[in-house]
Amino acid sequence: MKHQVPIVITSLGAATKVTEAVHSYGGLVFHDVTNQKHARKAAEAGVDGIIAVSAGAGGHAGIINPFVLVHEIREVFEGVILLAGGLSKGEDILAAQAMGADLCYLGTRFINTTESRAEAAYQNMIIEAVSGDIIHTPAVSGIPANFMRQSLEAAGYPMDKLNQAGELNYGDKLKPVDDEAKAWKTVWSAGQGVSQITDVVSVSDLVGRIGDEYRRARARLCE
Repeated sequence: MKHQVPIVITSLGAATKVTEAVHSYGGLVFHDVTNQKHARKAAEAGVDGIIAVSAGAGGHAGIINPFVLVHEIREVFEGVILLAGGLSKGEDILAAQAMGADLCYLGTRFINTTESRAEAAYQNMIIEAVSGDIIHTPAVSGIPANFMRQSLEAAGYPMDKLNQAGELNYGDKLKPVDDEAKAWKTVWSAGQGVSQITDVVSVSDLVGRIGDEYRRARARLCE
């Protein structure tokens, strides 16, 4: 409130008092959700936009197909919907618009930019990874999130337990063999869109490329 941040992004619980505080100076609140239940609560809290964190998104992600999730959120929310989960190219944005999303999140794709502060090893792992290397597990932070298999292995996480989600206590974290491994620092998150990322470019070049891909995809549909 002191700095009147124009857009505030919240997650893990939509609080009405936060929304009211941000709205008091004309700001907007966008809230992360992974299912319709949480979308309904966010709508009741008065948020301006809902971020549909679908299956395949990097970081804390859901397990619902993006087509289904966007439709379910629209049933209970009339505001702005932002879709996240595996989007890497311009045609992905066009598809998101077609299904009813207003905006998109491309998170993993922008890790591999020259302006990013991600380590070179992190960026190289993204280039080498494929969608099958993304593991959805609560073991790192206690809340289900997507991480690259190679990173989890390097940190000493027992892969046999990570792949047996039914045996995990979702309120606890597994202890890595290497105590230096810290969530979000040496254990690297990414979405399934890694399979479409093969380089590290500037933000300007990437935005231009995505724009070209979007326009070509739209032109194909109009042929």
